[in-house]
Amino acid sequence: MQILRKNFKYSFYLVLIGLFSLTACNKKLTQADVADELEEAREATAEAQEETAEAVEARQQYYADAKETQLEELDDRLDDIDDRIKDLRKNMKKATNQSAVANMKDAVDDFQDEKKDIQRRMERVKSVEAKDWSASYDEINQAVQRIEGELDKLANSLESSN
Repeated sequence: MQILRKNFKYSFYLVLIGLFSLTACNKKLTQADVADELEEAREATAEAQEETAEAVEARQQYYADAKETQLEELDDRLDDIDDRIKDLRKNMKKATNQSAVANMKDAVDDFQDEKKDIQRRMERVKSVEAKDWSASYDEINQAVQRIEGELDKLANSLESSN
C-alpha cells in the first residue's frame, strides 16, 4: 500500500508539473503577432535581395574593370610591337647581309599583318560580355606573346649577322 501511495504521489506531482507548464506556455497567438512576424520576414527578404543585387553589380563591375585593364595592357603591348618593328626596319637598312635582310623584311611584314589581325580581333571582342572575356583574352595574349618572341629572335639574328 505504501508503494502505491508513493507512486500516486509521484504521479500526482508529475501531472501537476505538466499542467502548470502547459498553462504557462499556452500564450495565445494573436493576429498582430502573426502580422509582426510576417513584416519582419518581408524586411529580411527585401534586405537580402538588395544585398544580392549589390553583390551582382559589384561582380559585373569587377569583370568590366578587369576586361578594360587587360585591353589596355594588350594595346600597350601592341604599341610596343609597333616600336620594335620600326626599330628592326631601321636596323635592317644598316645591315650588311642583304639576303638575311630580305628574309627578315618578309617576316617583319608578316608580323605587321598579324598585329593588324590582332587589333581587329580586339575590336570584335570588345562587345563580348566581360565575364566571358577570359577565353578571348587568352587567345589574343598568346598571339601577342608569339609575335614578341619572334621579334626577339629576329632582333638577335640581325645583331648576329652584322
